[in-house]
Amino acid sequence: MRVAICTIVGAVGLWLAGTGNAFATPPMLAAAKKAGLPATNCQYCHTEAVPKKDTFKPESLNERGKFLMSDMQQRNLKQVDVEKLKEFTASEKK
Repeated sequence: MRVAICTIVGAVGLWLAGTGNAFATPPMLAAAKKAGLPATNCQYCHTEAVPKKDTFKPESLNERGKFLMSDMQQRNLKQVDVEKLKEFTASEKK
């Protein structure tokens, strides 16, 4: 029982540590523009106008941001792959 609890707590801790590393940077916005996407500001992926690294919460992402976060976690990346936004289709925009 004790091993199971430690395993669960450890897994949750690792998951939370991974989500805290995901945040937007000006180079990400520039990369989105360079990729031909209509990104004009941070709200292309975030619900906040100016997201901050120290207060980032996954809940503050819009559908595009959640799509990128999910992709990042599935592929075990340290940073989101902005090019992946090209694959964000109307079916995910629900």
